[in-house]
Amino acid sequence: MRFSRYNIISRKLNTGDYVSLNGMTGTLDIIDEEAYEVISSHSSDEALTPDVLEVIAPLLEHLLERGYLTELSSSEELAKAKETALKLIAKSENPAWDVVLIPNLGCNYRCTYCFEKGTGYPSITMSKEQVDAIFEIINDHVTPGEESLTLYGGEPLAKENRDLIEYILEKGRLSGHSFFTVTNGHDLEHYIDLLGNGKINSVQITMDGPKQIHDKRRITLDKSSSYDKILSNIETALRETDVSIKLRMNIDKRNAPFIMEFLDDLDRRGIINNPALLITANPVVGIGELGLTPKDIRELEITVEAKYPQFHEMFMGRTMVSNDKILPALYFGLPVPLRASVCSASDGMKVFSPDGNIYSCWSAIGMPAHIIGTYDESGKVSWDNKVLDNWKKTMIAFNTECLGCKYAFLCAGGCHRPAINKESAASVYDCDYYHNLFEDYLARVTESYLATVDE
Repeated sequence: MRFSRYNIISRKLNTGDYVSLNGMTGTLDIIDEEAYEVISSHSSDEALTPDVLEVIAPLLEHLLERGYLTELSSSEELAKAKETALKLIAKSENPAWDVVLIPNLGCNYRCTYCFEKGTGYPSITMSKEQVDAIFEIINDHVTPGEESLTLYGGEPLAKENRDLIEYILEKGRLSGHSFFTVTNGHDLEHYIDLLGNGKINSVQITMDGPKQIHDKRRITLDKSSSYDKILSNIETALRETDVSIKLRMNIDKRNAPFIMEFLDDLDRRGIINNPALLITANPVVGIGELGLTPKDIRELEITVEAKYPQFHEMFMGRTMVSNDKILPALYFGLPVPLRASVCSASDGMKVFSPDGNIYSCWSAIGMPAHIIGTYDESGKVSWDNKVLDNWKKTMIAFNTECLGCKYAFLCAGGCHRPAINKESAASVYDCDYYHNLFEDYLARVTESYLATVDE
């Protein structure tokens, strides 16, 4: 008998207790100092000695039932993890598609870190016949509902696309769909009447700091200030529509020091507390020493929280995902949900490009090796089963290195595209967050929960 390799224990809570979470069963408990000492002291033992078993005898059955103790050897437990991952995959066989439409591949910006830089931003726009074909193809694979389809680019809301976007939205409406859109926001004033009200329900717009920083990173073709233009459009949209806006910052060591200046400008404009505005910050990966470390991110969190406590989770989009998993476990005693894949790119995402190609990931647009299929204006689809299989095999069931990690079923291996391309980049698999910050986050969210139940 031994302690499970998937046991995760938080730092000490302000109550003196700890949070124990088993990453393969999803069980979560608050444990005392004595239990913590025993588990942490013997976590790497291949077999517990009689003395240790005697100490934990009163809790032995409970620890076994909750998955913290196991009678499996290390290799047998790893085999069980693979079996668990395969079962998770089987549960989601033939999932509903996450459909992304790329109205055009061209863009009116030349952002310094854009994934499209190497493609030349081809001026290809989707035809209405292609739109018709796409809706025929996806008809039986998408569940109508709120924000069931995504518009991406290129720049989907370029002013030149107005007629096409109206056509797409009407096709969606007739099928019961509304849209989420990723846009740079530059031409948003041309779409105000199409925002909210069951059409484009929400948009994601990126701004990378105050004006002098943002304009050097998100560069318009005519070199005018993208900062002024985007913020003016955001203010108009918040004032005149019911659209939800996710304002995202892509941060690294070059712009991170200016975050407070940016937030202060939003505050002066009177929009920082608008309930329709969600502000998040996402570290840029794959940029070597310019990338932020977990320590950098935590220091930023503390600085921002001191003035704007409502943004205590701004710098880790992953913590918002974790909230959805951990809070139900705390409040209702439910198991923390497990996952075999970090997103739907491995199985359910279908990205339709105007060049007639279909991809599994919107970050793979323009990469021939990641074309999972093609379509034409008649609605004929040809799938590349080899590429589809490659994407499916990014799930943790097929990743021995990740499968043995105690965070495997929480992290699910991180972003798939870099793994397929064999890219090596800091934080690319979310390892930095889970190995350096997750135990602290687990403690913080539990302390917040305990404060609410004690009131």
